[in-house]
Amino acid sequence: MLDTFTIETFRPRLGELFHLVVGDQRLPTKLTDVFPWGAGGGDERARVPFSLIFHTIPEAIVPQGTYSMENERMEPFQLFLVPLGPDERGMRYESVIT
Repeated sequence: MLDTFTIETFRPRLGELFHLVVGDQRLPTKLTDVFPWGAGGGDERARVPFSLIFHTIPEAIVPQGTYSMENERMEPFQLFLVPLGPDERGMRYESVIT
């Protein structure tokens, strides 16, 4: 499924609640940023690389790894998440899709 995702898959989901599944826990997680990266233009890639930023509760510290993500408007999918550290909105995680 991940190979079919584009930045346009997630832009409409900005601000929506997702659940980060860790074992038997479902941590409430909000998609807070969606942005392209790289120079773009003239690239031979099938899609523009992009990043997703998620925020969850400050106590939700999970290690870098692949996790199941759930959203009521999407089929469950797997994402590789990297913890970025906390800010005023909670713990931040990034997923880069190339």
